[in-house]
Amino acid sequence: MTKGTPANISQLVKDANNKSSWKIRLAALNELKQYDCQQSRDVITRLALHDKVYKVKEEAFRAAQAMGITYRGNPIRLGRKDIGFKTKDFTKVFLRIKREKSMEELDLQLFKEAFKTIAAEMYDVMEFEKGQKFDDWITNTYKCLPKK
Repeated sequence: MTKGTPANISQLVKDANNKSSWKIRLAALNELKQYDCQQSRDVITRLALHDKVYKVKEEAFRAAQAMGITYRGNPIRLGRKDIGFKTKDFTKVFLRIKREKSMEELDLQLFKEAFKTIAAEMYDVMEFEKGQKFDDWITNTYKCLPKK
């Protein structure tokens, strides 16, 4: 770990705030945890406390532990996994996309593009959570939408 601020700190902070890609956030975090400066400590603390992708949250937690970062005088706790979305949140977004795109039958590519545009953070979290089964999850959730 190096004392001091990296030259590209503003870009790293911007990448760590990128809600549409957990991979970019994780890469920024891995770079930031090599520097011990106030800005990197702030970003690591925020990711450890609030990131919805558990892998990013866990990495930030480990970095915070290694750096001895506390929050309001207490050590940061990892807590249990919580993606921050409920079933009704998905239903609401899926119905909105179905309505706006006038979809009778599911067009997966069109749906994914609209999903990424309308709810980028939700898309990112679920893409990480579901992994290879992401398309199946979209298809099944779409099939189970309430009928009028």
